[in-house]
Amino acid sequence: CHKQISENFHYKTNMATTSGPNTSLANAAITLTLFILPIIYLSRKQRRIARERQEERSFLLSLSNPSSPPLRPPLPSIVRRVLSRCRFAYLSTVDVDANSSHLSLMRFTYLPDEEIIVMSTNRKTKKYDILEKQSGVSLLVHDFSEGDSRELTGEYSITLNGNCSLIHDVELAERYRAAHLRNNPDYPQFIVGDDIAILRVDVHSARICNINDQVIRWNVNNISKS
Repeated sequence: CHKQISENFHYKTNMATTSGPNTSLANAAITLTLFILPIIYLSRKQRRIARERQEERSFLLSLSNPSSPPLRPPLPSIVRRVLSRCRFAYLSTVDVDANSSHLSLMRFTYLPDEEIIVMSTNRKTKKYDILEKQSGVSLLVHDFSEGDSRELTGEYSITLNGNCSLIHDVELAERYRAAHLRNNPDYPQFIVGDDIAILRVDVHSARICNINDQVIRWNVNNISKS
C-alpha cells in the first residue's frame, strides 16, 4: 500500500513537472494574444478613420474645381458618414398657428440601407402636434465632439431638409423603434412606451459646410454648388 501511494505521488510529481512548462507557454500565449488583439483593433480603426477623413478633405477640396462632377442621389458619402457617426440633431419644425418655428434637441438613428433618419417623440408634445399638421422639417447635424469620441472630427455642420412622417403602421414602427434603441441604448425613456411615437425623415436636400466655411448644396432634384 505504501509502495502504491509512493508510486502515485512520483507519477503526479512527474506529470506536474512535465506539464508545467507547457502550461506556462500556453498561459503566456493567451496573455500575449489578449494584449496584442486590442492594439491591432485600435490600429486598424485609427487607419480607417484617418482614411475617411482624408477622403472627406479631398472631397471638399474638389469643390473649388469648377470641372468637378455634381453630387447625385443617393446622399453624398460625407453626409452618410457624419450621420453614421453622430447621435444628436436639432429638429426645426414650423408652428403654423403661432407663425413661428419650434426647435428640439433629438437623438436620431440613420439607417443607411433605407437612407432615412429615425427619431422618436412623446405624443404629448408640441412638436408632435405640429407634425400632425405639417411634415416639413429641418435637421442640423454636426460632428463636433460629444464627449470623448475619436470618430467625431469637428469639421462638418450639415443642414438637412426633408419630410417627417409619423409612423402609424405598428410593425414598421416597432422595426424602427428597435433599430433606434440599439443605436441609443442608454435612452429607452425617450424611445420605448405606449405614448412614444416613431418619426421617419426622408431627406430631399442638404447644405454641407466644413470648418473653412466651404459650402456645398445637395438636392434630390436640383444639384447646385456655392
